[in-house]
Amino acid sequence: MTQPRQPILIIGAGLSGLTTARLLTNSGIPNIVFEASSADRSQGFAISLRAWGYETLLSALGGLPLKSLLRGAAPDREIGGMGFVDQIMWDNATGEKLFVPDAAAKQEIVRVNRNALRRWIADCGEEELDVRYGHRLCRVSGGVGEMTVEFENGAVYRGALVVAADGVNSTVRSQVLPRVTPETVPAILYHGEFQLPRSDFDRLFRPLCGPSNILAGIGDGFNAPFAVCNMTKSKVHMDWSYSRPVAASSSSDELYRPNLPAAEAKQIPQALRDELATVSRGLAEPWSLFLNPETIEKHGHRVFHWTVRCVFVARDEMQRAAGERGVVFVGDSWHAMPIFGGEGGNHALVDGVELAGALAAGVGLDAAITRYYDGAFKRSQDAVRRSKQRFYALHQPMSHWREIEEKRKKGLS
Repeated sequence: MTQPRQPILIIGAGLSGLTTARLLTNSGIPNIVFEASSADRSQGFAISLRAWGYETLLSALGGLPLKSLLRGAAPDREIGGMGFVDQIMWDNATGEKLFVPDAAAKQEIVRVNRNALRRWIADCGEEELDVRYGHRLCRVSGGVGEMTVEFENGAVYRGALVVAADGVNSTVRSQVLPRVTPETVPAILYHGEFQLPRSDFDRLFRPLCGPSNILAGIGDGFNAPFAVCNMTKSKVHMDWSYSRPVAASSSSDELYRPNLPAAEAKQIPQALRDELATVSRGLAEPWSLFLNPETIEKHGHRVFHWTVRCVFVARDEMQRAAGERGVVFVGDSWHAMPIFGGEGGNHALVDGVELAGALAAGVGLDAAITRYYDGAFKRSQDAVRRSKQRFYALHQPMSHWREIEEKRKKGLS
């Protein structure tokens, strides 16, 4: 069997799903992408891509240059920027540099806007992708070569294989691997979005971040970075994050709400207002100007509560889901990780590249899936463990950061 006779059915139009679809389509393998949300859904925040992630994607797309990706997806692309990140850590209480990486180190990280990246991936081929929005999965059944997917809107499709690209709360995974549930990391994470005139950005942020698309602010046991989501000549769409570990007694931490309903996740609890009011009084500008309840409410920041979750899946369970249920996983559906450190999006892209490459190799579906997991399993599961460790490393007391910088300076002298 050189290619599947029926289409590959991909559940989810995120980075991993679209990457898989684009590369399958470029290889002449029929596929359909199903997405629960509407075509105008927004994921306007930016993410960090590392060299090993974007180089793998660019190579698979025919050796495209990095400039092509950044001109299409960098947050500052409309003003000629290239998604630069300086990786400097700032003490947000003093406004001073806390940690400065070696200037001679290779620039390994670039920023891209998530919406723009999805569009860019979809456009990297002559044939248009078949993406069907408004399809919320109801049921998946069958086995390799003869799969059926049913949706809440009544639509039914058949295909050779189901690719679960539907994220950390994967509906597909809940059906075929019901014993695998996401692990909640004891962390507080709130994400806010706002817009400001370009002139205000240049006055308030440029003196510190320069051409960088991130102003990474470190506090004493908490994190409060600013990031550019999208920039034009007149406006800047930005976001901020406020994160910290859960208090020693999680039951007494009013902000620890891991099972918060979706509707409530968009509300600003009084406990967050109170905490930010206290924190902001000890911050330097621009953190003090934006990370306070008065500014957040006056300027209508969109604020979201994010539950930090990880997913670990044993290799034998992955193989069983493929062999017995005809399902293969990509992206967060099988290796979700905390956002701190910027690896999740990279693994989602590489998953799509490696799965599409295995399916296009003409070795048969079973052998292709085994080949894919042989390469992807250790890479991604090790990253989940690293990402959890990185969260705690990024939320150390201030004394820890000063000690790191002192050691770095001594090493350079």
